[in-house]
Amino acid sequence: MHDASLANTFSEKMNIKNWVRFRDVLLAASLLCIGLSLRLAVHLNGPLSFDEVCSWAFARRAPFIHMWRVAVSDPTPPLYYALLHFTMRFLGDTPALMRIPSLVFGMLILPLVYWCMRQGSFGKEDSLYAVLLVSVSSMLVYYSQEVRAYIMLAFLGALSFGLLLRCLQRPTLANNLFYAVTVCIMSYTHYYGFLLLAAQFICVILYRRWQTLLVSLLASALVVIPLFIRIIEGKFTYSDAIDRVSNWGAVIALINMLNVGTVYLWAITGLQPSPRVAYPNFSMNLAISIAGLVVFSIIFLIGFTKLKEYTPVQRQFMVILGICIVVPAILALLAGSPLSPKPQWLLRGLIYIWPLYYMVAVVACSKSRLKVYLIAIVVMLNGSSLYPYYTMFSRCKEATALEQLNSRTTKNDLVVANPQYFYEVINYYYHGSAQRAGYERTKGWVDLKKMQESDKPFRDAQSVPLTVPPHAKGDVYFFWWIDDTACLKPFPQSRIFVYDGERNSWKRFEIQK
Repeated sequence: MHDASLANTFSEKMNIKNWVRFRDVLLAASLLCIGLSLRLAVHLNGPLSFDEVCSWAFARRAPFIHMWRVAVSDPTPPLYYALLHFTMRFLGDTPALMRIPSLVFGMLILPLVYWCMRQGSFGKEDSLYAVLLVSVSSMLVYYSQEVRAYIMLAFLGALSFGLLLRCLQRPTLANNLFYAVTVCIMSYTHYYGFLLLAAQFICVILYRRWQTLLVSLLASALVVIPLFIRIIEGKFTYSDAIDRVSNWGAVIALINMLNVGTVYLWAITGLQPSPRVAYPNFSMNLAISIAGLVVFSIIFLIGFTKLKEYTPVQRQFMVILGICIVVPAILALLAGSPLSPKPQWLLRGLIYIWPLYYMVAVVACSKSRLKVYLIAIVVMLNGSSLYPYYTMFSRCKEATALEQLNSRTTKNDLVVANPQYFYEVINYYYHGSAQRAGYERTKGWVDLKKMQESDKPFRDAQSVPLTVPPHAKGDVYFFWWIDDTACLKPFPQSRIFVYDGERNSWKRFEIQK
């Protein structure tokens, strides 16, 4: 009887254990399905933004060596363009197909966050909560649907963080080599990866893992040395966009988007290099932002009061998370300050902070009885950010007007890119028979053929190659604007049309007398 009772008890324990394992697998699969559904919805096959068209313009060049040489002229390193080049070659260049790499990297972040949480000695429940926040994050969803390098950077940032934890806990040669290779690839993906690498170096020094430091320094030198040579030779390309200067608006935008995702507080933060998704009613955006600030303040306050309840491994995890969030943010703000000769603030370049921030949030409330409610509120905040993204936002509303030209123009017409850097946008959306030309107010008519054939297809106004004015027997269409009536002189007999941003169509241009 005693043996039979023991057998029944053992069987019951096994059944419970199997049920718990099945439940955990089911929850993880459900979170992956949620994340995948959000990343497939609405925008995956939507029109490419102007910046995404730039990615297409670099990646489509052939052969590969020429593509790589041309991509080096961009402020973003060429690694992502190489990946996109082969994606377009083997799959195609429709928006959905070009976004597949971003979709894959965006999905890989989910199990990666689970792995990182487990590395920090947190249980399966807390690890799954972190995956939940990452799966519904409007910022990570946004960049998982974009033909740019940022979500790849976020994936590599999270991967380097997890490997850093392994190196600190078990500094074997294999772990150090995996970490070194990851930081090297991350730095070749985007130069903002160096900011995270600087934070990780601080962690390595703090915990005295000298072998890890040496290997990672050697790996980063493979990127730094060629970069330094290019800077010395004057061949490095800096971004000269007007939103690269950091200020208090940049600080507010960063905090707000960490808390609530893609909600854009234009009236408070000004122009920022970030998603520009918002409700038409500013009060709604402000209410969501305030709610996010309050909720995350409560979460971090709870975490601070519970510090003594964490194990040494968990506290180490929290310290490393904090350093890897705060240090890159400070360095990025300094990069856009007057201390930098050429401001290079880039909020979206800090995208790798978001998975780390969600892990901090889960860790901070993991010891609280309010954990479930607080995480539910964070999920709802991201849902409130996703709603305008799915229902009110377009990456390129101008695509409709540009595609109208395919049926509206003939070979006698002319389509003009003004400013000249929009010429690749026209190349992507317009497939008609009309001539194409570029114009720059401060210089004149631009030789687009030379631009396309050169190793630097995007240039500032002062270095563009010039040509003679074009001729047109039919109508002339200007995209984006007509900011200099001198550009109309070659077309005295033609009807002139200009892009109408309010109606997203074309309107007849009349010179005001």
